[in-house]
Amino acid sequence: MNDRSDSARPSRRTILAVAAAGAVTSSMAQARPSENRKGQRPGEYDAIIVGAGFAGLTAARELKQFGYRVLILEARDRIGGRAYTADFNGKPNDLGGTWIHWFQPHVWAEISRYGMDIVESPGNFADDVIYLDETGQRHQTRVSALGAEVYGPIMALFAEAREIMPRPAEPFVDTRWIDADTLSVADKLAASALTPEGQIIAATIFAANSGAASKNVSWIDIVRLIALSGYSLELQGDVLSRFKVKGGMRSLYTALADDCGATIELGSPVTAIETTPDGVRVVGANGKVYSAKAAISTLPLNTLKDVGFTPTLPEEKLRVSVEGHAGKASKIHVLIDGERSLFTGWAPGTGTSPINFILWDGIENGCTHLIVFGSADHPLDVMSKAEIESALDQFLPNVVVLDSKAHDWNSDPYSKGAWCISRPGQISKALKALQAPHGRVFFASGDWASAWRSAIDGAIEQGITSARDLHRLLLSN
Repeated sequence: MNDRSDSARPSRRTILAVAAAGAVTSSMAQARPSENRKGQRPGEYDAIIVGAGFAGLTAARELKQFGYRVLILEARDRIGGRAYTADFNGKPNDLGGTWIHWFQPHVWAEISRYGMDIVESPGNFADDVIYLDETGQRHQTRVSALGAEVYGPIMALFAEAREIMPRPAEPFVDTRWIDADTLSVADKLAASALTPEGQIIAATIFAANSGAASKNVSWIDIVRLIALSGYSLELQGDVLSRFKVKGGMRSLYTALADDCGATIELGSPVTAIETTPDGVRVVGANGKVYSAKAAISTLPLNTLKDVGFTPTLPEEKLRVSVEGHAGKASKIHVLIDGERSLFTGWAPGTGTSPINFILWDGIENGCTHLIVFGSADHPLDVMSKAEIESALDQFLPNVVVLDSKAHDWNSDPYSKGAWCISRPGQISKALKALQAPHGRVFFASGDWASAWRSAIDGAIEQGITSARDLHRLLLSN
């Protein structure tokens, strides 16, 4: 895998990158368009896709199969969206979406399609645990020493999962889960009979899954993750943090870009999308206007409100974007001095530490690579080495941080948050509205996927379904 940045990497079919006014234009060239439809002039498009993440790239590839000319407008200077592979410690590492599994059918199909190799995260197998209790006191134990008397009651919290969510990938077939979406994670833990140690383990798992304050996280969203993982807490650990693409997610999203046949303009944020009597008009931040027969917006939930739509978006779709989902996780790659044997770090994510999960990721040249996660309970400045070192010191006294790398997704204007996690009663009530088209505009984001919301698999699912629906619209006109 070539380690150059995405914006400098030419594709097989090549990609046109046009920077916003005043920005440096990327060196990528124009993709070969599909064959023009009868009467179509050069520069005209059948569809415009806003966003070159997994949803947008997948939708473009699907539309190519129907012979449509597609333009993708991407606000950032790179492709990938909230998947972002960058070099750290001389190797490609994912600063955004990372782990995949064969339980995630859409992303696994893409890995098979493009012949990707997967590798395992060694920290997933750690037996040694360093954890903080509710007061911030440091403890050590082994996973193997935490028997059924600890894990059994945690799994018992999900006793009703199969009953209320029997078909988790088809949310509207059985809607009992929607009626059950009344509690937060904090509510569920407070009502449980877990031991103090069990409370810490459960709170750590749920904080790592959500990247949000437990009082703001829908309990049903955690149940959904368990249901999609075969109703097994043990399997969920494998699904969410064991397998990753060799060379990083860049390998996969670059393959998609090479294959999608679209023209991609980087550095092209969008300010308005308008449905006209015979198509759509999309207005860029630089004032440039683009026209097509239909559009697909892949704007994340927390930024959907930042673009003006004509006609105005339905109240339910707009309201949930104004509220914003709760996911405010931080993810930091950290290189520390010295060789630390395989371990994992846990904290309940209730303010005792800005770190709630540490994943060991290898030893090289006398240094240890850690992947550190924090949640919204106690925000961590992901760009401050001193703050990262101070937080790690709670787990590893006298630790020395040599280097770190992260992307601040919460301050990024094109994401305004990390992966999507629902507030109690939020997305369950709005899911159908979020998935619905608006005029000639379709909406594709992993944030409102039917199955793996918050995951790359969900973004691919949404790219496939939105392209299918756009195609049906154009066939009927």
